[in-house]
Amino acid sequence: GDLPVASFYAVLKTKWEELDYHVNDDWNCGSDHELYWQKEWMDHTFIFLVGLRDEFESIRSQILNCDETPGIEEVYARVESEEQRRQVMHIDSSH
Repeated sequence: GDLPVASFYAVLKTKWEELDYHVNDDWNCGSDHELYWQKEWMDHTFIFLVGLRDEFESIRSQILNCDETPGIEEVYARVESEEQRRQVMHIDSSH
């Protein structure tokens, strides 16, 4: 979409929190619970990356090519940093 990265992430995070509220947390095995949430966080990371504008293809590729994909918070921080860098470069080049 056309949303700034912070707004896009906030919308996704709100939706994820709403969905998490409805998850049945009645687990028989603690490791199942842990595995479920690890998978959820990886899903969040991929959903976030896929939803980014095309201008973030380079950072998206860098993240996806890591040996171990970082968690959603780190991915968001990297992408937001890239967006800020681009904004500063755009402002500097317009003078």
